[in-house]
Amino acid sequence: MWVLCDREPVREWSRGRVTLLGDAAHPMLHYLEQGACMAIEDGVSLANKMSEADGDFAAAFLAYQRARYLRTGRVQTMAREVYHASDVVRELRNAMLVDLSAQQAYESMAWLYDYVGA
Repeated sequence: MWVLCDREPVREWSRGRVTLLGDAAHPMLHYLEQGACMAIEDGVSLANKMSEADGDFAAAFLAYQRARYLRTGRVQTMAREVYHASDVVRELRNAMLVDLSAQQAYESMAWLYDYVGA
C-alpha cells in the first residue's frame, strides 16, 4: 500500500541552474497513466532547450519550463478532476460521456495522445 502523491499544478520548476522534471515538477494521480510519459516528454523538451541555449542553462531551463507547464498542468488536473471525480462532478462527467461513440471518446483525448511536442 502506498500514498498517491498529487498537488496543484505550478508554473515555476526552475531556479537558476537547477530545474525539475517528472514527478518532482508535476506529481499526478495515476488515472490517466501519464506520469512516466510526462517525464519522458520533459526529458526530450529539456534536451532540446539545452541544445538550443548555447550553454546558458538557466535560460534553457526557463524555456523548458515555459514549454511544458501548461500541458503537464492539464494532465494533472484532468487526472484529478475528471477521472477521480466525486459527487456532482462525477455525475456531470458521466452525463457528458454517456452518449459518446468510441471514435468520439478517442477524439476527445487527442490533445493527450496525439501530442507532437514542444
